[in-house]
Amino acid sequence: MVTVPSGSQGVSVPTRLAPVATKPAQTRPAEVVPAPTEPGRLTARLRSRLNTPRIYWLAAAGLVVLALATGAAAVADVRQREALITDVAEVSGPISVDAQTLYRNLADADATAATAFLATDGESPELRTRYLDDLARATAALTIALRDADDEEAAWLRIVADQLPAYTGLVETARSNQRLGVPLGGAYLREASGLMQQTILPAAAEVFNSTHRRLIAEQEEAAGFPWLVTLLVLATGGALIAAQVLVARRSRRTFNLGLVTASAVTVLALLWSVVALGASAGRLETGRRDGSVLVSLLANSGRAALQARANESLTLVARGGGATFEKTFTSRLDELIGADGQGGLFAQALAQAPSSDRRLIADARDEAIRWRTLHEQVRAADNGGDWDKAVALATQSGDEALPAVFARLDGGLTEALTVGNGRVDEQAEQAANALRGLLPGLVLLTGGLVAAVVMGFRPRIGEYR
Repeated sequence: MVTVPSGSQGVSVPTRLAPVATKPAQTRPAEVVPAPTEPGRLTARLRSRLNTPRIYWLAAAGLVVLALATGAAAVADVRQREALITDVAEVSGPISVDAQTLYRNLADADATAATAFLATDGESPELRTRYLDDLARATAALTIALRDADDEEAAWLRIVADQLPAYTGLVETARSNQRLGVPLGGAYLREASGLMQQTILPAAAEVFNSTHRRLIAEQEEAAGFPWLVTLLVLATGGALIAAQVLVARRSRRTFNLGLVTASAVTVLALLWSVVALGASAGRLETGRRDGSVLVSLLANSGRAALQARANESLTLVARGGGATFEKTFTSRLDELIGADGQGGLFAQALAQAPSSDRRLIADARDEAIRWRTLHEQVRAADNGGDWDKAVALATQSGDEALPAVFARLDGGLTEALTVGNGRVDEQAEQAANALRGLLPGLVLLTGGLVAAVVMGFRPRIGEYR
C-alpha cells in the first residue's frame, strides 16, 4: 500500500508492489557414470587376482609341464631310435642277408648245373659238390626266411618252396639222361633252367627287394631329424628366457639362480642330444649309403653275372638252337658292364662304393670285360661249326681260361657283398654306442630341470607370504 502525504491534493490510491522477477538458477545435470562392461570387469578381475605370487605360480607350473613334456618326448624318441637300431642289427639286417643267400645260391645252383652238363668226360665232382652245397644253403635260408617273413614275402617264398623240388627233379632227370647218353637230357636241363629263371628267381628277387627296402627304411627312420623334440626344446628355452625376464622385472634382481641353472641344464641336454643323435644318424647313414644301397647293387650284379653264365652254358647245351639263350646272355652282360664295358651295375656300384671298396669292384669289372672277350671266342668256334672246340674253351682249366675268369669275377662280388653286409652291422653297432647313456641322462636332466625351476620360483613366491 502507498500513502500520499497530507496537504497535497490527490487521491489516496492503494497500490501493491509488483514482485521482482528473478531468473531461475541453472543447475548442471548429475554426471552419469557408465557401468563397467563385461570385458572391463574381466580385466579388472584378472588384475585383482593375478598378483605377483600368482603370476609366479603360473609361470612355474607352465615351465614344469613344458619341461616334463620335453623330457618325455626326448626319452620316447631315443627309445624308438634304439629299438630301430636293434632291429636293423638283429632282425632286418639278418633277414636281408638270408634273402641274399637264397637269391644268390639259387642262381649259382642254376649256373653250376648248366656248366656241369657241358663236361664231355663225365660230371665234375667239384661242380656237383658246389651244386649240392648251393641247394643246401638255399634251403636253409628259405626255412629261416619263411619264419621271419611278413605275409607278402611269405607268399613269394611259398612259390620258391613249391617250385624248387620240381627244379631239382628236372635237373636230376637231365643228369640221368646224360649219363645214359639220351639226347633228352639237354631238353630237361633247359626246362629246369627256364623254371629257375622265369619263376623261382623272380620270386626270390621279390623277397630280397622287400627285405632290403625294409632295412633301408628302418635305417632312414632311425637317422631322421627329431622335429617334435626340437620344437619342444626351443619352446622350453624361450619360456625360460621369458620367465627370467619376468622375475628380473618384478624382483629387481638381474639373475635368478634357479632359472639360470635350469637354462644351463637345458643347454647341456640339448648339446648332449645333438652330439649323440648326430653321431648315431651319421653312422646309420654310412651304413645305408656304403652298406645297404651298395649291397643291393652288388647283389643284382651277382645275379646278372650268374644268369649270364647259365645262359652261356645253355647256349652250348642247345647245340645250335640256343639263340634265345645267347640273347639273354648278351642282355645280362650288358646289364652288368654296359655295351662298352664301362657302364651297367658295376659303374653304379663304383660310384656308390667308398674308396676302400672300389679296387675290389673294379677288379671284378675287369674280369667281366675279359669274360666278354673269351665268350666271343666261344661263339666264334660254335658258330663256325666246331662245337667241341667251343665247349673246350668254355670249360678248360688255367688262370686265363673262361672258368677261372668267371670264378675271380664271382669271388670279387662275393667278397664285396660280405664287406657291404659287414658295414651295415658295424655301423648299426656304432650308432647304438653313440646313444649309450643318453636315455638315463635325459631322465636325470629332466628331473634336474624341474627341480631348478622350483628352486628358482620358490624363494620369490615366499617373499609375499
